[in-house]
Amino acid sequence: MMDLPPKPRMFARWLVFAALTGLHCLPLRSADKVETWVEVRTPHFVVGSDGGEKGARRVAEQFELVRRVFQAAMPNAHLDTGVPIQVLAAKDAKSFAVLLPEFPVDKRRAQPTGLFVSGMEKNYVALRLNAGGQVPYQDVFQEYARLILKRSYRNLPPWLEEGYANAFGGMTLTEKGARLGRPDPEDLSVLWESPLLPLDIVLQADRTSPYYTNGSKDTVYFAESRALVHYLLTDPQAAGGKPLDRYVSQVENGADPLQTARQVFGDLNQLRDRLESYVKQTNSAPAEFQAAPGSENIGPARALSQAETKAWMGDFALRRGRADEARSKLEDAVKLQPSLARAEESLGYLALQQNHGEEADRHLNRALELDPKDALAHYGRGLSELVRSGSVGVPLSAIGPFESAAAINPDFAPTWAHLASIYVLRPETLAKALPAAQRAVSLEPGNAQFQYDLAVILEKNGRSDEAKKLAAQIQKSAGDSRTADQAGILVARMSEGRPLSPPPSRPASPDALPASPPPLERRSAPGDERPSGVVPATPPVVSKASEPPAPSTRLYSMVGVISEVNCAETPQVVITLKAQTLSMHLHAADFANLAFTSPGGKTPSKITACAGLRGRSARISYLLAATKGWDGEIQSIELRTEP
Repeated sequence: MMDLPPKPRMFARWLVFAALTGLHCLPLRSADKVETWVEVRTPHFVVGSDGGEKGARRVAEQFELVRRVFQAAMPNAHLDTGVPIQVLAAKDAKSFAVLLPEFPVDKRRAQPTGLFVSGMEKNYVALRLNAGGQVPYQDVFQEYARLILKRSYRNLPPWLEEGYANAFGGMTLTEKGARLGRPDPEDLSVLWESPLLPLDIVLQADRTSPYYTNGSKDTVYFAESRALVHYLLTDPQAAGGKPLDRYVSQVENGADPLQTARQVFGDLNQLRDRLESYVKQTNSAPAEFQAAPGSENIGPARALSQAETKAWMGDFALRRGRADEARSKLEDAVKLQPSLARAEESLGYLALQQNHGEEADRHLNRALELDPKDALAHYGRGLSELVRSGSVGVPLSAIGPFESAAAINPDFAPTWAHLASIYVLRPETLAKALPAAQRAVSLEPGNAQFQYDLAVILEKNGRSDEAKKLAAQIQKSAGDSRTADQAGILVARMSEGRPLSPPPSRPASPDALPASPPPLERRSAPGDERPSGVVPATPPVVSKASEPPAPSTRLYSMVGVISEVNCAETPQVVITLKAQTLSMHLHAADFANLAFTSPGGKTPSKITACAGLRGRSARISYLLAATKGWDGEIQSIELRTEP
């Protein structure tokens, strides 16, 4: 054997030592590596970021500022969600793809700048710090506004909800608040090309109206609703005296929307004329919104361990319904840090979602051993007891965990709603049911189900007149048809003097968390609450006097990015066109016969492969499809960008 100089010999001994002891010098696999994340907290948000403390603080300041603008601009809004909103701020596209594997880095397909995921227990935001544009997080702020609107207002008409959400999503943040400019150019284009609807139609349309459920948000009704709110918020003459505040206040107290509009806004024909002039202006001064008084009060930054980061990402995957991804990350977190309560809590909720009661109890009990003040772990234990009790008997064992959760976090409305629905089942706890139900409604007045439970409990406590009045309001204004139907039955029973059944105790699992990912494009039956996305293409049957043109003959168009192209069944093709939070699935029977144009009516270079459309910006004209597996039949495609 050849002699080695002293230093090389020492190095050879080191290699032998490493081999014998199993010491690993190689780096972690890329799939296991997690960049260093930091966390900052405010009273209303928890922000985590791999973009450093500066990036995390900037995002925290922005969200607190947006919240204070909402507080100033939305009358009597309920902005507290009970649990701070979780914000994951990825430093770049690559990091964003780790958070959201469904949006990989792909030159053919643009990533969203952010995503808002709302849920019963927690609300999440994921965004990219390097997003460009004047209003990079428009979709996120728009969905945040929708969340606040739905939590805060029971009777808000759809035109106002749509307009508020659009306006607040399009704000440009300033040092002292926000600036709101002209309406969306696409809305202005729609209103330039088509005459405005009479305002009594816009203001009176509810969630069962064909104007609301016609299958697209790129219509005159929606464009006019959004432009009207912009006008009422930004025009100095229209905004004077805060007419929207007065309108919302009266409608929330049960006043008729159309009559209230005439009282507050004046002659509706004149208002329509002023709106038409506003739409046709080439420019107008933006409106400045002062944020409500307050300070961001951001706490110190804290570096997160690898386990904490994995647990946070795992919980985010759980809230999006990605169970396998969630379990992998959460179990890795527990292996890295067995004393991590957050990971155990999330594993408990994952087990609840999958209806594994014993596993849920094991993880939630472990979470409480590690952190007895974890309100959501106590709440999860209450849900688990509800699952165990099923629909038979009174779930007494759930009372203790729910009461513990309420004592630790008295601002989380679902806890009080669950307690009310259990208290009302026993004569000895009936007196506690009413204040619990009232507490739930006070925290989340826009929740129609909480309102319905309160009506039932009012009647059980002998306050029939109040119960009947409240139920009638819910029947008229509830955004989801199920609760509206429940309220209607309640009114009928009280009118006929029939005895009432108490509200059922809240379902815990699998409905406690979604069993599948919350879709970016939500579909709902006509009349169901529709926070965002697409509704069924077929409008309900209405009287001839108010029926818009039949879906089979009316031509619609939408501008967006072609996010998916399904060419599997040639010559047929199905194209997914996405614009912000709205997606439409559009079909053509023969790709070769599609009419393509470019802006100005020019004919583009020949499209030979349907897959080549992916990633292109386009305006697609289509007819609504009533009974197909897609939303519309393509009539023409105007390509706006090269791939």
